[in-house]
Amino acid sequence: MDMSAEEVKQFWRGFCQRQKIAADVIAKGEAIIDKDPDYWADQTMSDLLDSISGKKPG
Repeated sequence: MDMSAEEVKQFWRGFCQRQKIAADVIAKGEAIIDKDPDYWADQTMSDLLDSISGKKPG
């Protein structure tokens, strides 16, 4: 199932809200999603968080 960039970002925002993630990290994640939404639609939001924190390449 294909997801739009906005759908991936909505999922990301929900994940961040549940995890109490800071607004600046949310914005960084949204910028990364915008660069390649198809890739991030197939990844976990934990992978995206790890990418932002430098634990994994993104």
